Amino acid sequence: ADIETLDLKTLTLNPLLGNALRLRETLPTSAINKIEIKENNEPLVDIKEDAALFLSESLQAQPNVYLRQSVYARLKKAQTLLPENYFLKICSAFRSLKEQEYRWAQKLGQNRREHPNMSAPELEHLTKSQVADPRTGFGGHQTGGAVDVTLCRSDGTEYDMGTGYSALSPEIKTSSKKILLTQRKNREILKMCMEKAGFINYPNEWWHYCYGDRMWAAYSKRKTCFYGLPEKER
Repeated sequence: ADIETLDLKTLTLNPLLGNALRLRETLPTSAINKIEIKENNEPLVDIKEDAALFLSESLQAQPNVYLRQSVYARLKKAQTLLPENYFLKICSAFRSLKEQEYRWAQKLGQNRREHPNMSAPELEHLTKSQVADPRTGFGGHQTGGAVDVTLCRSDGTEYDMGTGYSALSPEIKTSSKKILLTQRKNREILKMCMEKAGFINYPNEWWHYCYGDRMWAAYSKRKTCFYGLPEKER
């Protein structure tokens, strides 16, 4: 079936349609970081004023929300592939290295207060499971090629995806079988539309999609990618 013709009844009756929830082995960080970057210097664009895209409350509070130009275009394409009354809601887009360092320090401090008996290595291990460690390099969000996204209705209320965005539980895996059929269906809708627009999903987080960065290249079995740090970050 073509994604343009899919309806909710079809998806409910056939939850594995299009291999939307096919199992994929999660690649190690070392394999992703080996991808060679051949930066194409594509600019970041501000998507804040695009009324067709819903933004989370945290992004609405920011003066600007940036993504690479082609990532933005592919988001627009994905939006056109969604069923009626389904819309994309962006939860996180480009994050500067400075912002990532702040997030890391904030979460590490919180964990230190909540787990006073943990050793320093244990605290770092816990924090790494929650926030990308900026000391080991940069991730997809720092390139402008990664976006965290969910689905919402025309009034902005979010569909049930099985867990909240950025939750910490086994159920955040895209192919989790420990969620309800309706929740799996919503993940399928998001995944099929995003993949048809050219994105790759990170299997350990149902909300994380990327294009052009090292993760996208690694999961696409490419040897090079074309998004590294944007010019203003280099």
